[in-house]
Amino acid sequence: DFLAFSMMNLINPFLALCFFTVNPCTGFVPYAIKSKGRISVFRAPTPPSPGWGRNCDRTGVVTMGIPKLFRWLTDQYPSVNQRISDGLGAQSQDVDNLYLDMNGIIHMCTHGNADSIVLLQEKEMLQRIFTYTDRIYKIVQPKKVLYLAVDGVAPRAKMNQQRSRRFRSSKEQAQLLEELTARAPGGSIPTEDERFDSNCITPGTDFMYKLGVAFRKWIEFKMANDKFWIENGAEVIFSGPDVPEEGEHKVMSYIRRMKAEDPDWSKRGLRHIFYGLDADLIMLSLVTHEKNFMLLREKMSVRHSRGSKPKDPINYVREDFELLEVALLRKMLALQFRGLNEDVELPFELKLDRLIDDFVFICMLIGNDFLPHLPSLDIADGSLNLMMSTYKDLLPVMGGYLTHKVSIHRPRLEIYLQAISQKEPLYFQHRAQEEKNPEMGGANYKDVYYQSKFGWAPEETEKRREVVEDYITGLYWNLEYYHNGVRSWEWYFPHLYGPLLSDLVNLASINATLTPGRPFTPLMQLLSVLPAQSGSLLPEPYRQLMVDELSPLAPFYPDDFETDLNGKRNSWESVVKIPFLDEKKMMDSLTVIDHKRELTPKERLRNACGSERVFRVKPAA
Repeated sequence: DFLAFSMMNLINPFLALCFFTVNPCTGFVPYAIKSKGRISVFRAPTPPSPGWGRNCDRTGVVTMGIPKLFRWLTDQYPSVNQRISDGLGAQSQDVDNLYLDMNGIIHMCTHGNADSIVLLQEKEMLQRIFTYTDRIYKIVQPKKVLYLAVDGVAPRAKMNQQRSRRFRSSKEQAQLLEELTARAPGGSIPTEDERFDSNCITPGTDFMYKLGVAFRKWIEFKMANDKFWIENGAEVIFSGPDVPEEGEHKVMSYIRRMKAEDPDWSKRGLRHIFYGLDADLIMLSLVTHEKNFMLLREKMSVRHSRGSKPKDPINYVREDFELLEVALLRKMLALQFRGLNEDVELPFELKLDRLIDDFVFICMLIGNDFLPHLPSLDIADGSLNLMMSTYKDLLPVMGGYLTHKVSIHRPRLEIYLQAISQKEPLYFQHRAQEEKNPEMGGANYKDVYYQSKFGWAPEETEKRREVVEDYITGLYWNLEYYHNGVRSWEWYFPHLYGPLLSDLVNLASINATLTPGRPFTPLMQLLSVLPAQSGSLLPEPYRQLMVDELSPLAPFYPDDFETDLNGKRNSWESVVKIPFLDEKKMMDSLTVIDHKRELTPKERLRNACGSERVFRVKPAA
């Protein structure tokens, strides 16, 4: 087939045959004991730390974006979830555009099933990714566009979160390997070369470069040889890891571009389906205000298989998927405000699109990938219900909406936040009881919070103000990213913790400035987000900047570090206490590398910036 004749020059035939993977959800860690030429599979008997197994899916990929949002929405509005046979069924021919956020697929098809050791060569991993992509395409059958979006270089604001997750994952794997090595019954643990490092699923690695090349070849092959792809005739757009921006935001950029080029695009009644596991997709689909938008994902019951062996993702069938009907979700949200005009005479016109935009903004306050969570706000504790009811109560008082596209009405926001912050003292009282720390729940809980999290004395109030200003700037950055794309590639929130709700006051005086900047190169992103334990994924001159004790960057790659649950329940929600990478030091360090002499031609290709590729079926002769 395709791989048999087109991949031979792409894949190194001497790649390791045995891959090792750790599942951060179950805590079960398979490892191989080599004996008489055979491989046996063992698992660690108990989860290694509290909280594992919660709010993770079977693939070991923690849902990104707004924690627990998907569960909240489907609990509040169960009718928005549909069986795929109901959502598509006989109307499948009406689906116009299918967008795939590929990174979830890549993770799932390379190391997702951690209940047994993964015996895959790289070309087999690629084949699994292609098979899964083909499966979804043939289930949905879009008639106009298939958009395949792989994560490219992310904005600096996202890199800090990526860095934290990769460092935490590396530490947990090292701890488990140490434990398992001690327990290995007369055998050996697979070597570093034999283990699959999932951190390679980051732009700039050799693995992602090969994936991008192979994907383009595979698309060409399918459009020339697969009967369905030829007859279906949809245009295929591939945005690979060499194109900057996160996958889901590439899709949003495409939709905005189509609207700008064709003012009637939204009026054409196009039916969109967006595949992905990221909770951010819900928010992004809402802010498009497209009337026919659906989200496709695997059923929770398929991804969480208890008591039996999980189903291999490449064997998923139509019935293993479900749809979230965004148009119906819009209607359900509208019902929240039914009768508001009748109860109180509003001084402004009630518009659903504006209410939707404010709902998305409120969800940003609960959590996002770019700012730390605000203490006292957690969906699991009912905060989103409180925030929605407070918003509805205050809307007549505020006299208008919190946001207008990418603008924030700061006086209204301040009224809203101060109303929500009334529960803050009670939150810290409860937390003091749970953590057996009476000082945290006292009258001076603010001083205790900033002292314990930031190391600031009570009189250093000006520093608290800096955090507030940075946080409000971050809200503007978030709004821009959701509505218009990247406003600033270089901005990031420079603190591990967020401010207290009650300190978000005097907002009108804040100067929220964002400068555009430029994206990092792929190798710069790798240097920014990878721990030293994954240094082999970088070219040797870059790796030396991590591990050489004399390197000015060495302090940014600690072998050990603390984590802080900070009031959360799950280890994956903890704050990873590592230093922020100093961009200037990184740039200065990179100037000593002669890229033309010290990097191979292929390494230079891995560091290049590419563009979208568009593929169309060739008309019959």
